[in-house]
Amino acid sequence: MAKIDVQEITVGRVYARSMLELVGAEGDEATKDLLDELRALVALTESDSDLEHFLSSPMVGLDARRDVLEKLFRGSSSDLFVDSLQVLNRNSRLAMLPAIVEALRLEYDALRDIVDVEVRSAVELSEELRERLRERVHALTGKSPQLSETIDPSIKGGLVVQIGDDRLDGSVATQLHEAGAKLKARAAREVRSEKSYWN
Repeated sequence: MAKIDVQEITVGRVYARSMLELVGAEGDEATKDLLDELRALVALTESDSDLEHFLSSPMVGLDARRDVLEKLFRGSSSDLFVDSLQVLNRNSRLAMLPAIVEALRLEYDALRDIVDVEVRSAVELSEELRERLRERVHALTGKSPQLSETIDPSIKGGLVVQIGDDRLDGSVATQLHEAGAKLKARAAREVRSEKSYWN
């Protein structure tokens, strides 16, 4: 998925919250189904540039897009899904579909007390370390962590953990960088004190 900026997520949250209110009466399963249908459409637009252009181009009229959406999805997808697309179409927000779907996922996870945790490590995490990390994040946040792991050899060792806006950097690369900076600062202080001694 293309990178989604914070402003798009902010606007996306408005629509996501409206969708959650709309589907709330139908229960958790209906919310999950709607999210799955929307995610599938986003994935399809990522692989089909014609569909992506059709949904996002201001050159396509709202009425024409409405009619095509009805023909494509009504009857084969949930009414909630089609109705959601039609609301986004009427408000010229279909171009923001990826951001709206991501915002919906975040809002849905928040309702279920799930928090996204991005973990970067030099090597794949062992199951034991994953479990310890989940326990630690749960203790810190009170929420169930949903881990997203990335292997990044540049960090040399240790972990970089991102929980929402909080970043915990225990990587060897960062520790080496900080140690190097301290050594440079100490050397600079010593050079300055040597100069003042001789002057």
